[in-house]
Amino acid sequence: MRRPDPPEGYREAIAGYQASGIPARTVASWLQQIRTGSGLSGIDVLVVDEATMVDDRAAEVLMREAARTGTKVIGIGDPLQLQAIGAGGWFKDIHELVGGLTLTENRRQEDASERHALEVWRTGDHDQALRLFAERGRVHPTESADEARSQILTVWDELRRDRWPDTHDLLDKLVVLAARNSDVDALNAGAQQIRRAAGELGEERTYALPGGDRLTLAEGDAVRVRANDYRSRRGEGPDLLYGYRAVVSQLADDGRVEVTWRTRERGPDDAYASAWLTPDQIAGGALSLGYAMTIAASQGMTYDTSLMYGHGANAFAAYPGLTRARRENHLWLPLQVIESENTQARLGAARTEKERLERAVDAYARFLGQSRPDSMVSDLFHEPPAPAVVVPSPTPIRAVSSAAARARSPRHVQQREEEATAPREYRLTDEQKQRLEDMREERELAGTRAWNQRPYGGHTDQELTRLIATGPVDARREDRDAAAADEAKATLLREIEDAAAGGTTPGQIEVAPIYAVLDQADEHLALARTEQARETEAAKVAATADEHLRVLALSDGKGRLALRMAGTSRKEHAQLKKQAEADRAAGHSEAADARMAAGWAAADAWKTVRESPYASVLGATEHRVPDVDTVAARLAEMRQTKVPARAQQKDAGDQKRIARFNATANTARKAASMYRAVADDARTEKALRQRIAQQHPELHRAETRARADIQQAQQAQAARVEQQNHRYQPPAPSRSGPKRGL
Repeated sequence: MRRPDPPEGYREAIAGYQASGIPARTVASWLQQIRTGSGLSGIDVLVVDEATMVDDRAAEVLMREAARTGTKVIGIGDPLQLQAIGAGGWFKDIHELVGGLTLTENRRQEDASERHALEVWRTGDHDQALRLFAERGRVHPTESADEARSQILTVWDELRRDRWPDTHDLLDKLVVLAARNSDVDALNAGAQQIRRAAGELGEERTYALPGGDRLTLAEGDAVRVRANDYRSRRGEGPDLLYGYRAVVSQLADDGRVEVTWRTRERGPDDAYASAWLTPDQIAGGALSLGYAMTIAASQGMTYDTSLMYGHGANAFAAYPGLTRARRENHLWLPLQVIESENTQARLGAARTEKERLERAVDAYARFLGQSRPDSMVSDLFHEPPAPAVVVPSPTPIRAVSSAAARARSPRHVQQREEEATAPREYRLTDEQKQRLEDMREERELAGTRAWNQRPYGGHTDQELTRLIATGPVDARREDRDAAAADEAKATLLREIEDAAAGGTTPGQIEVAPIYAVLDQADEHLALARTEQARETEAAKVAATADEHLRVLALSDGKGRLALRMAGTSRKEHAQLKKQAEADRAAGHSEAADARMAAGWAAADAWKTVRESPYASVLGATEHRVPDVDTVAARLAEMRQTKVPARAQQKDAGDQKRIARFNATANTARKAASMYRAVADDARTEKALRQRIAQQHPELHRAETRARADIQQAQQAQAARVEQQNHRYQPPAPSRSGPKRGL
């Protein structure tokens, strides 16, 4: 029987330890050794990292074996992060029992507001934590899931082009996260399409995967390793471990794929390693696209910026997702899928960005509140109830009508309860109707409309005061947003105009340094071509000498008289052969030197491009140096296709940014106008009430009572609807966190 795979995040941690030289194995591997081998014999200390991802049954086997061998077990983990697939409350309970050490200082997040929000999160107040993130601009609500993923990819594209154009830097600094594999696949496909459209990817090949899926890889693609390959044990180079993020550097004609990964941070001592994977390995799932990954896969990693799609992540998955980055952790929430249908039906579509944000935060906080911590496996076992004793009833059997039976059935009882609690349209009592009639007569005297016919007549005095106070504040905030968008648009337009005045475009200005790099590479290529020409001439000299030797060889057996009759002598013949042999040797030697020099010049040309900041843009990530003709063809392709495509992408992106700035400014201005109008209407209503209170006090008291009665009835009805219909159950993982194979 095949052993179950360990959780994905656990394998990432193992790969990290192995890469650092610390001996490490999965818990599943240790369990197998305990069952079939020497167990923990000879192990003095066993450190179990990410211990909360180990279920109780596995922990029991480890502890029992550790007790037998005298091994000290040290568990490290966080009960508020990813949970075990099965029941796994052992770590939390043991930590409390023994008074384990607790890490209290957060040194990863550089932003103080993020650190504060995470501290609040750990108290269980997810709503307040999300609001703190939102105040810092880290929460991004959208209407639909597609819109959320599209925004994530747009931000990802802008960040990588502006900050990390090199794919290796991108993999080190930026991560896109989602809880479910289906969302990860969609984000990966979108990122690959963006790079393909930008002309950044080379030759492509598609591989069939288990289950009927297909994987398309291209030269320059970011990939993630999904299997361990201990190459060092075979003497084939460094190990290729599960979880590595790498770049496809070459596709071979036989279907093999070369991947290259960085072994140290970018700097003067940059180091890379490469490995080839066979088509069978890829078909077995050894690679996947690596632009996005699951939250579980990112466990234990640290990046510069994190972009997370929140739908489907419970509290124990969302927390590690929101702590992956040092500088910025962003969260996208699609309102249509996280908010309950009844809430959407009751509130309708969000009218402003502020409302959309408020509703998204509220809905997601409600969902997070449903997350439950891991329980002990013993909590799943309950003592069965004692069997019921059947006592014959002395009461004689009597007939029961079918109607009475239905009335007593649980289903009909439940149906009657639902009908009793179902929302009904609110109806006024006779007293309230009479009160309204009296108010109508009083209103005619006051010369005003009914309170329920005025725009804000149904609001309480406190609500009017709040609208009057917050309206101008919200309007000024929207004005600032509009001004900022206008300024950003104006700055970008000035850049475009300045470039146009010089007869160019921002995209052409951006790629000008790339052309300078290509010019340097072309100089090396020209030297390579010169050396090739020298090799050709030297080869001709050697060939001429070789032909001369062949002719001289025809006279090797002739006597002195025959040589004299041919106009030469043995001495001259020997001298001629010696000279020809020397010419041939010199020609071969010079050709070899020229060939080597051409190779060095080609290597310098390729190194100039590959070590430039634009290697990823130019598709020059592979470390194997092509031959001179291939280098020439690749440089020509870069100059004629890839660089112009990059410039066009920049210019097209600028136009999109202008349109986005313009839309943002218009939306903000509309919102500001709306907030001011609301404040004006509320101010008008408040002034009218003050006039009515002074001139028609009875009407004022009647309106106040009517408003209170109606609002009290509406609140009671809303509470019944919320209690009956609150069923926010998006397609999310269970309490045990994200699952593999979705």
